[in-house]
Amino acid sequence: MDKIRVLVVDDHELILLATRQLFSRVSDIKLIGTAVDGEEAYKKIKELKPDVVLLDVILPVLNGIELTKRITAEYPEIRVVLHSSSISEDVIVTGFEAGAMAYVPKNFKPGQLVDAIRTVVKGEHYSKGFVSEILIDNFLKNKSKKEGQNNKLTERETEILQAITKGMTNQQMGDNLHISVRTVEAHKSNIMKKLKLGSTAELVVYAIKHKIVEI
Repeated sequence: MDKIRVLVVDDHELILLATRQLFSRVSDIKLIGTAVDGEEAYKKIKELKPDVVLLDVILPVLNGIELTKRITAEYPEIRVVLHSSSISEDVIVTGFEAGAMAYVPKNFKPGQLVDAIRTVVKGEHYSKGFVSEILIDNFLKNKSKKEGQNNKLTERETEILQAITKGMTNQQMGDNLHISVRTVEAHKSNIMKKLKLGSTAELVVYAIKHKIVEI
């Protein structure tokens, strides 16, 4: 099985050293690079195409929130895990709004950071402790209605949603639509963001309710 390729972005040398040591002890995660500011990180993302970007919020040149927005807009298949010393609810919500799939405070245990990376690679949001599922669910389901006009699914996203309701696996969807499994996962993530839903079950209910599929 391929290792999860991670780019770490932080302007603190101790954090870079600590994450390097942590990942060296984890068999399924590979550190492929580091960056100390947002602009350097953006260039390395384009060059290295990591699976996950472990990203501090407060960074020189380009902050973590703005960089997250760029990543999710231009590279939807790349997952962002925010790793910050801030425990502000506003910062956490803004981070998820920007497209991050996990928020791990720096005072959490190293094992939780590893769990977060493994979770987001599967296309799932991650939260523990005060960064609760309730906070994430409330955000995903209660985003401003003024964004509603942007929630219309594309033709390919509709095909993916129809396939999900049929119980097809990512591999089966990829084979049927002639796209990679990773692309299928990126589409599923985008669908959930657009529809403000947090689970496959909710997607199925949505599809039936809006007659995207018939039962």
